[in-house]
Amino acid sequence: MELGYFAVAMGGRFEKQTERTRYNIAGPNKLQTLSVPINHGTEKMMADMRINREQKWVKEHLKAIETAYGNAPFYEFYDYRILPLLDNADFTLTDLIQAGIKILHKELKCDFALQFSNDFEAIAIKSDVPPYPQVFDDRFGFRAEVSALDLLFNLGPQAGDYLKNRGYL
Repeated sequence: MELGYFAVAMGGRFEKQTERTRYNIAGPNKLQTLSVPINHGTEKMMADMRINREQKWVKEHLKAIETAYGNAPFYEFYDYRILPLLDNADFTLTDLIQAGIKILHKELKCDFALQFSNDFEAIAIKSDVPPYPQVFDDRFGFRAEVSALDLLFNLGPQAGDYLKNRGYL
């Protein structure tokens, strides 16, 4: 059986305030949007975007993620694999996104190969995600508009099966 592949479009012009620099986590009080700051200069293409390392955003992200998911059932099984990505000073924005996708691909045990492309075609994928247990669901109910980190920290090794059983993988 031939292994399928999933193409990830990483090219194109950089657009501010998109999912390329933002992700949501399910915090203890509300959904929290975390944003990776970039250096704004003359660069216009995604591949040229450099992460701003002068701001204290890494510490803020790590604290927010720990506050949101520190009590999640699988936080301590994945935090040391994922969170160091944020602090890699050599990463461009594209490097950070690709490294994050590769880790999720591995941890979700996806049965397809990844292929990164410099092409870019904007595709918005919105779908109804069936509820799964979340850390603060007793207060807020299920919150769907969150990063894949939420799924991984809450379901752990079952996250890939959860997605496969619902036709997402």
